[in-house]
Amino acid sequence: MRSKVLFLSMMTLIPLNAGELGLLVDKQFGKAQAANFGGSRDYDAISPTGLGIRGAFDVLDLKVAALQLNATWHNKSTGDLSASGTKYGELDNQYWAAGAMVNWKLLVNVGAGVEYRSEKQTWRTTLPVVGNGDNTHGRTWARVNLGFSIPTPVVSPFFALEVAAPLSKKDSTAVPSDFAEANFPQVQIGIYGGIRF
Repeated sequence: MRSKVLFLSMMTLIPLNAGELGLLVDKQFGKAQAANFGGSRDYDAISPTGLGIRGAFDVLDLKVAALQLNATWHNKSTGDLSASGTKYGELDNQYWAAGAMVNWKLLVNVGAGVEYRSEKQTWRTTLPVVGNGDNTHGRTWARVNLGFSIPTPVVSPFFALEVAAPLSKKDSTAVPSDFAEANFPQVQIGIYGGIRF
């Protein structure tokens, strides 16, 4: 609940003359993991599809480039926890993020930035050695996007292809908590679109 309040508070800071509001549809890609506890088992990569909303405002606009602050709320996405195609449970992932980005306004729009993500993971499994639980983890992610906008007098619709990856990853799976942390997404690819005003 606290993360939703923080996100909504940041959204109210967006001035109506230099900002954007958009929707992100993405796929998060995990990595196949070998659990090294309770008998070794190779788990398939978890790659759910998700949906998020983002608000942003420009703090410095040089016409050809702009420095932007942004906030994202990503709803829960669910993937199967499976090994060799056999499902043993489900894993939910959601996050909120706050960051900064530089957008170049060329023939196509190009953006690059970083953000802090507070990621929450919840798992439900039939395996007694893993059990059920949740974990919250904070990581810094890098984001790049490439897209275009349609200039109109009042608002400008825009679309972009976006790729993001964390700057730190954990691959240790010696204990259940390490295994859970190793299953956080390692790459995110999505389509981001909305309006600039």
